[in-house]
Amino acid sequence: MRPLRRSSCCFQLICTRHRGFCVATATSAASTRHVIPLNGLDAKLLRSPRDVGLTYFGKAAGADLGAVTPGHAGQYYQRVLPAAQVPFASTEGRKLFKKALQAGTMESFFFLAEQFRTQDEPTFCGLTTLAMVLNSLRIDPMRTWKGAWRWYNEQNLACCFGPERVRAEGLSFDMFCSLARCNGAEVVARGAPMASEDIAAFIADFRGAVRTVSRSCDRECLVVCYTREVLGQTGAGHFSPIGGYDEETDSILIMDVARFKYPPHWVPLTDLTDAMLKMDPITGKPRGYLHVHLQMRSALQGAPFRVPFVPPAAGRRLSEALAAKLADIDSATGDQCPLPTSDTPHVVAMRRWLSAVAAVEPQVWGQLLQIGDLEAVQEVFARLASYQPFMDLCKAYDEATQHFCGAEFPSLRFQASQLSTRRQNGNSELALWSCGELWVLLLLLLPEHIQVLVSPELASAGLAKGLARTIRGPWALPLEAQRETLSHILPVPRVSRAHGCGRAQP
Repeated sequence: MRPLRRSSCCFQLICTRHRGFCVATATSAASTRHVIPLNGLDAKLLRSPRDVGLTYFGKAAGADLGAVTPGHAGQYYQRVLPAAQVPFASTEGRKLFKKALQAGTMESFFFLAEQFRTQDEPTFCGLTTLAMVLNSLRIDPMRTWKGAWRWYNEQNLACCFGPERVRAEGLSFDMFCSLARCNGAEVVARGAPMASEDIAAFIADFRGAVRTVSRSCDRECLVVCYTREVLGQTGAGHFSPIGGYDEETDSILIMDVARFKYPPHWVPLTDLTDAMLKMDPITGKPRGYLHVHLQMRSALQGAPFRVPFVPPAAGRRLSEALAAKLADIDSATGDQCPLPTSDTPHVVAMRRWLSAVAAVEPQVWGQLLQIGDLEAVQEVFARLASYQPFMDLCKAYDEATQHFCGAEFPSLRFQASQLSTRRQNGNSELALWSCGELWVLLLLLLPEHIQVLVSPELASAGLAKGLARTIRGPWALPLEAQRETLSHILPVPRVSRAHGCGRAQP
């Protein structure tokens, strides 16, 4: 069901000084008159045009696409598909599935079926489709979903805008592209043409993309953005992924995420392209389809350390949250542990750094520096033993973590015999959660804007350059590359940009 819009009848505001009243009269045929005392109005309201709905009833005149009038709440339970579309679970739908499966054009179905979900809100078709696709691609969101788990759902797909805005306004074709890229996917978008002479080429290209992706054993998929009315369905703009293709009937399996309305169904390819050609009244452009797949990533072979892929949205959020936490810490006490007055500046910096990490996604921070070549790592730490500033920071780390009340940070591992009296943990795996020196190294590789918040003195000491000079040899360049990567992952916090958003409905 298309969400109902507010009534389009206009109100004429007639102000008169007679008897001190302001009269608002509806201009529709069934007009009513509301008499409101003038002495309750701000004088500015009488001098400038105002939105009457906002002034008197507290809401602007713009429609909330997720809204429904109370009389229609809970009125419907599913819809019957038009005759031209075949329900997936019907006898004919099963035959189409079997033929496509034998032809090898149902590969996408299995990846998507693992993650198939129903949209949580009437306007969440775009968010639900994207969450389903990202999870099927096995992209780590690098942020907590619930408990100990990281996962994509509609509520944590925020980037330049959040789910509350999508709930009210829907999602446009262009904004779906932007949101997918921000959350770690590679997207090739193909908008439907506006010129009639380009339609045949668009249909041919779409059919070619469907054939290729539906046969691919890689984790990739196609998402369609189309208008339901053209297919004879109720609703307007809609997103859903494509699960497969039957070449004999030239039919596409749409895995409709609005399962409360329509089940997954087969639709003729040419009907679907017609539905993509329909103009979006909000953006003034046709819709289209998107090829969503994993980004190509390369790793330096033989490098001592690796920095994992972090979706831009997750990196921005991580940087902003850490910066906010550090800004809130007036002293090294934070919310975690009391700070002895005898602490040195290095210990204070370490306490601030670890307190912030413990409060902001520690499980994600604990993955930002991973081990590459183990022998190279051992050689790097052997060379760093001669760099006194690094050794001083390791000693400060050991002191700061001895009575730390936050997350359980590990003891030193390589410099333990020289600097620490703590007993080493029995974990033989080398990682941030088993090696204290890695937390010191990660701090020195962080972008300058974060180092300044941890300790201005630390940021101005030029420790990163000294680190590279000490390591030298074949490992200095890869380490500098990791530092550059972290600066891209963790950008300077900034106010979210405002984007215009078209609307899509279930």
